[in-house]
Amino acid sequence: MDTQRFQSQFHWHLSFKFSGAIAACLSLSLVGTGLANADDSLPSSNYAPPAGGTFFLLADSSFSSSEESKVRLEAPGRDYRRYQMEEYGGVDVRLYRIPDPMAFLRQQKNLHRIVVQPQYLGDGLNNTLTWLWDNWYGKSRRVMQRTFSSQSRQNVTQALPELQLGNAIIKPSRYVQNNQFSPLKKYPLVEQFRYPLWQAKPVEPQQGVKLEGASSNFISPQPGNIYIPLGQQEPGLYLVEAMVGGYRATTVVFVSDTVALSKVSGKELLVWTAGKKQGEAKPGSEILWTDGLGVMTRGVTDDSGTLQLQHISPERSYILGKDAEGGVFVSENFFYESEIYNTRLYIFTDRPLYRAGDRVDVKVMGREFHDPLHSSPIVSAPAKLSVLDANGSLLQTVDVTLDARNGGQGSFRLPENAVAGGYELRLAYRNQVYSSSFRVANYIKPHFEIGLALDKKEFKTGEAVSGKLQLLYPDGEPVKNARVQLSLRAQQLSMVGNDLRYAGRFPVSLEGSETVSDASGHVALNLPAADKPSRYLLTVSASDGAAYRVTTTKEILIERGLAHYSLSTAAQYSNSGESVVFRYAALESSKQVPVTYEWLRLEDRTSHSGDLPSGGKSFTVNFDKPGNYNLTLRDKDGLILAGLSHAVSGKGSMSHTGTVDIVADKTLYQPGETAKMLITFPEPIDEALLTLERDRVEQQSLLSHPANWLTLQRLNDTQYEARVPVSNSFAPNITFSVLYTRNGQYSFQNAGIKVAVPQLDIRVKTDKTHYQPGELVNVELTSSLKGKPVSAQLTVGVVDEMIYALQPEIAPNIGKFFYPLGRNNVRTSSSLSFISYDQALSSEPVAPGATNRSERRVKMLERPRREEVDTAAWMPSLTTDKQGKAYFTFLMPDSLTRWRITARGMNGDGLVGQGRAYLRSEKNLYMKWSMPTVYRVGDKPSAGLFIFSQQDNEPVALVTKFAGAEMRQTLTLHKGANYISLAQNIQQSGLLSAELQQNGQVQDSISTKLSFVDNSWPVEQQKNVMLGGGDNALMLPEQASNIRLQSSETPQEIFRNNLDALVDEPWGGVINTGSRLIPLSLAWRSLADHQSAAANDIRQMIQDNRLRLMQLAGPGARFTWWGEDGNGDAFLTAWAWYADWQASQALGVTQQPEYWQHMLDSYAEQADNMPLLHRALVLAWAQEMNLPCKTLLKGLDEAIARRGTKTEDFSEEDTRDINDSLILDTPESPLADAVANVLTMTLLKKAQLKSTVMPQVQQYAWDKAVNSNQPLAHTVVLLNSGGDATQAAAILSGLTAEQSTIERALAMNWLAKYMATMPSVVLPAPAGAWAKHKLTGGGEYWRWVGQGVPDILSFGDELSPQNVQVRWREAAKTAQQSNIPVTVERQLYRLIPGEEEMSFTLQPVTSNEIDSDALYLDEITLTSEQDAVLRYGQVEVPLPPGADVERTTWGISVNKPNAGKQQGQLLEKARNEMGELAYMVPVKELTGTVTFRHLLRFSQKGQFVLPPARYVRSYAPAQQSVAAGSEWTGMQVK
Repeated sequence: MDTQRFQSQFHWHLSFKFSGAIAACLSLSLVGTGLANADDSLPSSNYAPPAGGTFFLLADSSFSSSEESKVRLEAPGRDYRRYQMEEYGGVDVRLYRIPDPMAFLRQQKNLHRIVVQPQYLGDGLNNTLTWLWDNWYGKSRRVMQRTFSSQSRQNVTQALPELQLGNAIIKPSRYVQNNQFSPLKKYPLVEQFRYPLWQAKPVEPQQGVKLEGASSNFISPQPGNIYIPLGQQEPGLYLVEAMVGGYRATTVVFVSDTVALSKVSGKELLVWTAGKKQGEAKPGSEILWTDGLGVMTRGVTDDSGTLQLQHISPERSYILGKDAEGGVFVSENFFYESEIYNTRLYIFTDRPLYRAGDRVDVKVMGREFHDPLHSSPIVSAPAKLSVLDANGSLLQTVDVTLDARNGGQGSFRLPENAVAGGYELRLAYRNQVYSSSFRVANYIKPHFEIGLALDKKEFKTGEAVSGKLQLLYPDGEPVKNARVQLSLRAQQLSMVGNDLRYAGRFPVSLEGSETVSDASGHVALNLPAADKPSRYLLTVSASDGAAYRVTTTKEILIERGLAHYSLSTAAQYSNSGESVVFRYAALESSKQVPVTYEWLRLEDRTSHSGDLPSGGKSFTVNFDKPGNYNLTLRDKDGLILAGLSHAVSGKGSMSHTGTVDIVADKTLYQPGETAKMLITFPEPIDEALLTLERDRVEQQSLLSHPANWLTLQRLNDTQYEARVPVSNSFAPNITFSVLYTRNGQYSFQNAGIKVAVPQLDIRVKTDKTHYQPGELVNVELTSSLKGKPVSAQLTVGVVDEMIYALQPEIAPNIGKFFYPLGRNNVRTSSSLSFISYDQALSSEPVAPGATNRSERRVKMLERPRREEVDTAAWMPSLTTDKQGKAYFTFLMPDSLTRWRITARGMNGDGLVGQGRAYLRSEKNLYMKWSMPTVYRVGDKPSAGLFIFSQQDNEPVALVTKFAGAEMRQTLTLHKGANYISLAQNIQQSGLLSAELQQNGQVQDSISTKLSFVDNSWPVEQQKNVMLGGGDNALMLPEQASNIRLQSSETPQEIFRNNLDALVDEPWGGVINTGSRLIPLSLAWRSLADHQSAAANDIRQMIQDNRLRLMQLAGPGARFTWWGEDGNGDAFLTAWAWYADWQASQALGVTQQPEYWQHMLDSYAEQADNMPLLHRALVLAWAQEMNLPCKTLLKGLDEAIARRGTKTEDFSEEDTRDINDSLILDTPESPLADAVANVLTMTLLKKAQLKSTVMPQVQQYAWDKAVNSNQPLAHTVVLLNSGGDATQAAAILSGLTAEQSTIERALAMNWLAKYMATMPSVVLPAPAGAWAKHKLTGGGEYWRWVGQGVPDILSFGDELSPQNVQVRWREAAKTAQQSNIPVTVERQLYRLIPGEEEMSFTLQPVTSNEIDSDALYLDEITLTSEQDAVLRYGQVEVPLPPGADVERTTWGISVNKPNAGKQQGQLLEKARNEMGELAYMVPVKELTGTVTFRHLLRFSQKGQFVLPPARYVRSYAPAQQSVAAGSEWTGMQVK
């Protein structure tokens, strides 16, 4: 029995609350009907209203009245959310018509997402009544069952089976999913229906759409992604409402037989209304132009269907339209200004790519533009050039003066530790900032060389390129079994506008891209032939098992220097059957001449060729079929000499579907000429909109009714010819645009009409094309305008061509920069592409989901390697004379390569031009040293050099001279690199020279100075002596070296001497780097001329050290001692920030006040655990930096008061060495606390605060500081009590190179105010071999350059007595040193390659013999024999000449001997700094045993003497420990 068919339908009109009340009443009524014998309990219904789920509803196009309207619904069809929606059974759709569409659209804030508030009802009473009815019916039947006995019921049902109850009363209720939203009463309802969601056919991609390689198959049809048909509707605006459960979305559907095509520019909007099906003009449409907030202007289209509205265009605007039939359309327009006329500054550098430490030359040229063609000189004014590195950090600022005629120029030097990446130049000029860029690449010195020797000097097209690669270590030994990877890219020489250019780089497939070098280090090279003139770029990446690969790029030119021809015709298109004359001419004299022509029809690939007459200049071709043709000229070898494209019109011509082809008859027009444009449509077209555009729509016309600015001729059904007279206002270019619509689609095409702009013709000519290194190159520059000479300002650079292979030119062509082809400022759009959408959300509020983002990693390229000289010449300002001539010369650098000369120029009228030329530096025989220049006394190096030969088996003579001895060697060289061992016995300092002779003529010569230093660790020493006229005894140690004299007569000279010594301190930790920055800043302030060469050097050193500090910074701008991992130290952080502040103040680099707050943030976190001296120093720096620190000072004063005085303070006697560091060695000693007390008193006095420390404690601290031998204590006392230059000089005289750099730097900085500016005291030249040098901070000194050690100093008798400081370097074994309980052990292991790449087995080295071809592991073990932690130390490890530490250990794993098949241990990151013949490892804390491991290579053969490795306390240098025994004090490298 079907109980549900009797249900009432009135529940559709009841709210959810009301239905609940009725259910409660009915339940109560059933309880009271006397059903006492029945089971009154009501079973659960297991019913829940369908929740639904989110989905998207969108209308992705508009529709005409003859089309079926539809909307798209996208629901999740592949996850759990589908099951939440399936039980609803589909999607409820309602379609409404909007009575007043224009008012409705104007009220919307976002036309893409229409907002109409819903009327939410909920689930309703229907399903409640269903359950109640079924439940009551079941219970009533049970009551009736109990009324009769079981036997009676059985008898009745047997007689009348239709009375059997069966499963009717236990069958679950059937529920109906009701629409939970009421219809919108405001809008007429057109129709409503429920559409099957999961059963409907999903949207499929268009036929043939397939993405090759897509693993997710994301374009396959997905359930739930469907179109919902709405039927054909009358023109108007319709609202669609879609509902699933409690989720609802709305969108609008535009129905119109009219399309609005719009063109928006800066202050104007052009609208053309056309028929959607046929594309005819449709007048009488009402148009509103709105920015989404309000209507900016409005109008009605005229008889041609066009309307022009004037208003400033916002970035985004909308067109709301309603045609005469009631159809509604919307168009969205985007506009951005792409052409602005103002000051243009052309900023470029001498080359696009640099290495760290290189000099960068910058040139600035500028004009003030008023329109595309007319400009005036810029205003002469000062400007500031800022340099930002790849991290965005400001490196330096350079003052540049811009001149109206000559522009400006400047230069700067990159820091030696500059990071790799893109750098930005920002020029601040007259309240505007202009930008340019260049790149920096880091280069690691390769541990072997890769040479390329080709079998032929010249290769032609069609010939395979063959040769060999040669891999050699610096000592000439071949790199055996090296893994070599080859990568080849080709750049074809192509004709573009009769200009020979290299096209894009395309990879070339190689059969053997990976190979292995043979026993002689050779790799056979066989590259495929090039079918066209090309430039091959061969990248070679080789590895001998080291942690990094040696990578180099070689250039191979195919048919280099080949002359080319120009090929031209009167028009770029013609009619089919018409005879076309093509003319050709050689651009340069050459033996190659064209003998045949060939054309290729692109549509069907048919071709034809013909012979050219001997000595002819033209040929004629008759094209029978319309289409697009490519014509080429070839020589007798089939080589392409010229090429041209040509279009042919005729019946049957048509463009590709959806496109319009426009071909101009010429690429360049002169004013007064007529531009002919061939227009080809994809189908017969009768109407289109033609416009001329640039900054606005300059002209407009219909295809059916041509305007007076053009003439039109219809050639056939699909082709028209437009003729446009060219006026002066068209220059430099204007856009000719064609726009049409048909069958609900629209298409437009732009074609440029380029008009000639006068440009300088700059020619570069050298007296020859090939030079030898060292030769004088004479360059002639010519500037002309329209064939007549003209004077111009030129900038010329000569750069290694391989730079452009690594990094193409960044600066644009100067002509394209100042007179670029104007960008079209008109944006075209249509109402066909407007999309409205909505996302269905639940009517109940839900918490927002979490955002999921993924990080994109950045991949870095392998580092390349270059030659030493990259810019051979840079002429920033040359002026050609009235004849347009200018000349300059330069010496060809000592490198073999191809050079590019680039000349850029501008004349007084602002016309510009650019020219380019090439030349080569070549030499048949070329030598290069392959040995270090610094050795130790006792070393016996095996000297050698490389000879690069372009010849094969030619006899030569090598003549070498050293220490008065001459040696001659007769050699026979093979082609490529030849390593030659020299016969000289070199064991002392001197000049080594070599000459290479052939047939009695010197082919090449080189020389280098060799130095032999002491074979012990050096120690810097100094003393002050009084010198007078006559002879003065020096009394220096016999082994003294680097002897120098400098005056210390005045406090100013003492100050300069200390400043210079501090700047020369080695190593790069936070302490030393900051300690160099402060004296450098003092030196900068003392300079009178900040543009001098000395100022440039100091500025460069400041930049280097500032960048080093930046690189040492850790997270949160906190610093550790040497940039190691760990939490930042507040004291070191403050020292780094203070040093950076000093440098910034000196150079004028401004920062916001909160920038320096990092310093106090770190202090606030750690102050309670810091020594009092460190706290006082940090606050002294903060006070000097004008940071807020009064509260912190009070806290420090209270801490000192709490300490008071202790018994040990009085009992402890200050016996410390004067060279020991109070700040870093014993910062918690009683003396350090006393110094902190005195310094705090000074700070409180400056801050006008009172101390809480007891007077007797202050007096004790004062006495202890005064009686100390520490320079820091004396400096603090002087700051508190005041003093003069004499007292300051006394403190400065006690500073030595053995003392801590931070204490010396602080003393100099705090005592600098006592140093009045005085001229340097001139120390006369002593008799003998003394050379004069400049001090960093000003002044001069004399250095001994003679042999041995001078005994006496002789001056003229007129010299009055003068204080002089003598500085020298002596061996550590002769200086006073104190040992500390630390054991230093050194062990070398040879790395034996394992089965896997980058895995090695360690083989202990038991003798002093070293293989120069092998890789070694240097293991240093330190063992402290005391319980106390030794802080701030360093291990100094000697190296023989030519040895080097590998920069990285990444990926290398090593196994100890007898480790079996255990997994290798990865090497830790190398942490070292290189010194002279040694490397240093910082050791922040030493307790127990610590081991350091580094990879070493030994390149120089010979017998070498080494001092033992040692451990030194960094800030107590007299405390050290050396390795015991004689092991590793000598090495023999073979």
